[in-house]
Amino acid sequence: MSQIQIRQAMSVEIAALRALQERSMRVLSRHSYTATQIDTFIARIGTMDDYLVADRTYLVAELDAELLGCGGWTTRLPGYARRAVGEAHTPDPNRATIRSVFVNPIAARQGIGRRIMGAIETFLRSNSFRDAELSATDNSRAFYRSLGYRPLGVFQVDVGDGVSLRLTRMRKSLLQAGSDGPNPSSIPA
Repeated sequence: MSQIQIRQAMSVEIAALRALQERSMRVLSRHSYTATQIDTFIARIGTMDDYLVADRTYLVAELDAELLGCGGWTTRLPGYARRAVGEAHTPDPNRATIRSVFVNPIAARQGIGRRIMGAIETFLRSNSFRDAELSATDNSRAFYRSLGYRPLGVFQVDVGDGVSLRLTRMRKSLLQAGSDGPNPSSIPA
């Protein structure tokens, strides 16, 4: 019986990752955003900054070589930060920002996103990060809340031509209850 594997993304997979991300956004976000918002965001901003893969901080979930989901983290500013309205994004090497978490629509609601987030959080804890932040789409906000992320504020990303996309900045403490420091575990290879 095959098992879902979580591993680091490879640069040769960037085109396949973008295709999965765009399909995910178009299908899973369609009840939260208009087609124009989604298409403009994809065309002008994109779903992922390539440096996530180059920095080796981007993970994929796969089953029998089929990409089921992806996500990662960084301390760099996201590509959309320069277009954020009502939200100040500043680089902070001590703050981990979870980025570009997407699930293949055919694998939605099967625990793939939860597994990716678990692997990311485990990695962050093992690298002494005390908190993680993310910018949630309207359709993913409830999912992140179920994982313990709390909203900090709502902001708009101006994608051009009078189109904007609403996101919610969220944060979670990575410290375990009763713990003074990070959990020194690591993600599977």
